[in-house]
Amino acid sequence: MADELRATLEVEAPVTAPTDRELTVEVGWVLAGAFDEVDRRALALARTRLAELITTWFPGFAWRFPVVWRRELRPGSPVEPIELLEAATDERDHGRWDFVLVVTAAALKSHYKPFALGAPSSALDAAVISTQRLDPIVEDEQAEEDERIETIARRVTALAVHLLGHLNDLPHQDDPADFMYDLKTAADLDRMRYLQDRERMEEALREVAAERLEETATYRRPGLARRRGARLGFGLRVLWREWRNIWEAVRDVEPWLFPLRFSRLTTAAFSALVFLLMTAEVWELGMSQPPLRVAALALLTLAATSLYLLQRQHLLRRHRWETRFSEQRTVAGIAATVSVVLGMATTFLLIFLAVLLIGKLLFSFRLISGWAALEPTWRHYLTFAGFVATLGLVAGALGASFEQEVYFRHVLLIDEET
Repeated sequence: MADELRATLEVEAPVTAPTDRELTVEVGWVLAGAFDEVDRRALALARTRLAELITTWFPGFAWRFPVVWRRELRPGSPVEPIELLEAATDERDHGRWDFVLVVTAAALKSHYKPFALGAPSSALDAAVISTQRLDPIVEDEQAEEDERIETIARRVTALAVHLLGHLNDLPHQDDPADFMYDLKTAADLDRMRYLQDRERMEEALREVAAERLEETATYRRPGLARRRGARLGFGLRVLWREWRNIWEAVRDVEPWLFPLRFSRLTTAAFSALVFLLMTAEVWELGMSQPPLRVAALALLTLAATSLYLLQRQHLLRRHRWETRFSEQRTVAGIAATVSVVLGMATTFLLIFLAVLLIGKLLFSFRLISGWAALEPTWRHYLTFAGFVATLGLVAGALGASFEQEVYFRHVLLIDEET
């Protein structure tokens, strides 16, 4: 029986003829863990329907929808979406897919909402779907088996289209019948019927279907990926070639919200700020520094704290088995790096403005002149604010290093909780 159900899942979905290699798009499915018979049949139906829908909308591409069943991935419920996404990207790299959808029967852990049905990651070209809340038995215990299969299949298909839209940078729509509607419940998936931004998605797919950098003759040589110089050159070429996709991934992360999302970072930084503001020696030391020295120290500290967090949270980790170049992994790594730098820069700016405001409101010229043995001017206040913000950034980085790794990666790599 198990073999028969697996055969049902692994049957090839309808695809167009591969007439042009440059227009081939592969959307891999990774089934994570165990599924009951209803889920298996529903997923097989959803995969076929998604293939039919996508190939009808975009007939100019040769579509492939391979499937891999990872039975050993038996996550507890709720499961962190990022853990499944990172496991799925290994399959994506192995199969050289363009996108990957990982499906689980477990509930997804949500950090911003009461629950999540799915989660896209444009940086990883991957998305995760949970079938737990898609089953009508959650709402009606008397639902028949055929009704359950049909409803789950319909909802998985709609959710897969919605997530693929996110991976191709489609915005949300206000019409509940549009697949890019910002859904709130599983029932919202039942009303989705059309995709308004198909032309925009087709344009994005043409970029996806183009030959990736690692597929060119330059980077297909055996052993080249192990050379540090070659990897640096590859990374620079990816940055030049994919800067728009990198920026879109960074924008989806919203690094300017770091101080709100990482409470340990903000708490440590502003705790240091309070202590430093009440110390006369700090005022004297900070105001006596040349502005250019403070600016250079701030830039150096921003680079050092960003690198520290990237290493501490294992965002620059390489797998030992990774012997090939991967444009997708490189894009994700660059996007994560830029996001951390911008997030720390936002934290620095916030501390700088807070110090400047508090200093001007609460610390008079007469008080400061008694502490620092000088006649303070605006230049001195600005220099002092930069000096304290630099020290506060160091404290914030130490605080952020204690954030749970899985949560830190969730913030950096997952666009939204759908």
